[in-house]
Amino acid sequence: MRRKDKEILDSEVLHSVINQATVCRIGLVKEDRPYVIPLSFGFDGSNIYFHSARSGEKVEILKVNNHVCLEFEQDISIIEGEKPCDWSARYLTVVVHGRAELVEEFVDKKYGLGQIAEHYQVSGEQYPFTAEEIRPVLVYKVTIEEIVGKISG
Repeated sequence: MRRKDKEILDSEVLHSVINQATVCRIGLVKEDRPYVIPLSFGFDGSNIYFHSARSGEKVEILKVNNHVCLEFEQDISIIEGEKPCDWSARYLTVVVHGRAELVEEFVDKKYGLGQIAEHYQVSGEQYPFTAEEIRPVLVYKVTIEEIVGKISG
């Protein structure tokens, strides 16, 4: 990271940004073209989970190249200045590099979907996924290889 003064190394802060994010963006590469989309996700403190339909561009890319980049953010705002060159931004971001693996075992898929549901649930109760709900979806587990945070403002 170029600006070491803005780098976040504390894993508690990094995990907090991930846990408080409502969406993450996944970056993939198909041949020489980047592809970025927002995702709902779950995080168990070690791995990040996301789900998908059984087909689509994301699925096709991951079959060929499972290297991913995930971005999480919170507290984003613009800090206005007197002139445009004086403007700045306030933010707290986390970027994760890793590999997305398709989760195949039923118990592991249920766990991954449970992490996603838990991330968005307000009630705190674990949703009891049925086999009929789990079977038609794909679940991916991202193994984190690198995680870095940045704060400004």
